[in-house]
Amino acid sequence: MRILVADDHQLFLDGIRHILNKLDAAVVVTEVTRAEQAIEILESGQTFDLILIDLSMPGMDGMSILQRMRERGVWLPLVVVSSEENIYTIKSALDTGALGFIPKSHSSQQMLSALNAILEGDVYIPLEIEKQIDNLETRRPPIEAVNNNSLKTSGITKRQYEVLQLLAKGYSNKQIATTLFLTEHTIKAHISALFKILHAANRTECVQNALHQGIFQS
Repeated sequence: MRILVADDHQLFLDGIRHILNKLDAAVVVTEVTRAEQAIEILESGQTFDLILIDLSMPGMDGMSILQRMRERGVWLPLVVVSSEENIYTIKSALDTGALGFIPKSHSSQQMLSALNAILEGDVYIPLEIEKQIDNLETRRPPIEAVNNNSLKTSGITKRQYEVLQLLAKGYSNKQIATTLFLTEHTIKAHISALFKILHAANRTECVQNALHQGIFQS
């Protein structure tokens, strides 16, 4: 397993190396202390099973790595490991392509569990941070609500509407969670709420009732 770590704190690099060795005894860790170095390595064509970046580094910040990868259409399993607390910055990183956010305040066991989950294909976001992000999303009504009275009066939030749209496309809970950067537990909660609002007993009925009520069009 090949892992790239970009962080300018040596103490963290020493600690994360110890954790990564628990993931895989044969892990090969490449360490850089500047975003520019990480971008140079990634643009050289080298591939990694996992990329861990801090958002705050001297010179270019960690967001620059995400933005450069997105601009070039390079999608690699990249996760933010940071002490960043600004929820808007965290959300921006996830929206730009990060597959998870691991706070540096996590214990070594929490970090190991998070990394294992990510390597298994999950998106990892701590529940308290996920709730904050979800609150940001649900404060703003969907764009479609501007001229859609049925949606306005339905009681469906912006996030629930996004889940509903993906349900209509036949996405599984895991696919919806990955698309919206949420956990499957949260997706199940949103779907349960949609069932109640739309008086549905299953996913198909949920979508059909939404269509019949004019909440969205097929």
